[in-house]
Amino acid sequence: MTLQSGPVVCVSYLALAELWTVPQFPRANHGAEVRSIERSVAADGPTTAAALAALGAPTLLAANDIGSDDHGTFVRQWLEERAVECAFTTRPEVVTPRTVVAADDDHTRTWFAHLPGVAASLEQVDLAPIAAASFLYVDCYEIIEQATIRVIDAGRTTEVPMLLNLGGSDLSESVATALRGHPHLLIQTNVDDTAHEESPALARSLLAQTSARWVIVTAGAFGAVAVSRSEQTSVPAFPVTVRHTHCAGAAFSGGLLYGLRAGWSMQLSMLLGSASGALQCARHQNAPLPSLAELQALIASRQQFAAS
Repeated sequence: MTLQSGPVVCVSYLALAELWTVPQFPRANHGAEVRSIERSVAADGPTTAAALAALGAPTLLAANDIGSDDHGTFVRQWLEERAVECAFTTRPEVVTPRTVVAADDDHTRTWFAHLPGVAASLEQVDLAPIAAASFLYVDCYEIIEQATIRVIDAGRTTEVPMLLNLGGSDLSESVATALRGHPHLLIQTNVDDTAHEESPALARSLLAQTSARWVIVTAGAFGAVAVSRSEQTSVPAFPVTVRHTHCAGAAFSGGLLYGLRAGWSMQLSMLLGSASGALQCARHQNAPLPSLAELQALIASRQQFAAS
């Protein structure tokens, strides 16, 4: 891949996220005590952009419009505090989208998304900045699939390297068709910890369905694996005290893209991504995203431990 010096353009939907923690999920028609509520943002793209900004990489978040309501004010402030350059509009008549993510003591997550008008708004996003991008990151979820296909087509036209995040979703026939023959494609997805042994097979399946150069599969506490048509490499997860798992994969993407944009190997880029995901899980949602120095220190500490 021949990389440009431009920003990483991240395209995704933008919403307020409320993170609820409960001891365990209740059975049907019963309840559970909510121990804590933290605010953050969704989907993965905004956190990927924030992770890149914290590492010092130029980035641009292209997303749906949000409202000037309390939720929208929080979302915009969250992005401003993390120095994320944004391409969307705040409009008083818009209701800011919202997701609720509930997690139990086993770090099992269930989420509920209220995304009025998001798909239509994303389909109107100005994609001109992609032409000057060094990398393109796009979230590929069923609810925004048509907008995603439009982004894929724009990235293909400009031949910008693209990381497509499936986020654990299946690859639909429509998206597979749009991706066919893409010359600079990488795919990221994830599996539950209990399915970590299936990661290489899933990666090979996605390689067979697309022209991707690499498929990267994250598996929580079991690290991540990347498979190309001739290589396979993996990195471990960094042991931390897990506070939450919200957007751990997005933080991983930020570290991964930082390395790839800088011309690092896939293995080294994944290692930075793994460290980024670990510190995201260990921190309060109001905390800054980790800096490059913090990630390098975490990696060094792991290497020192392995050598002792």
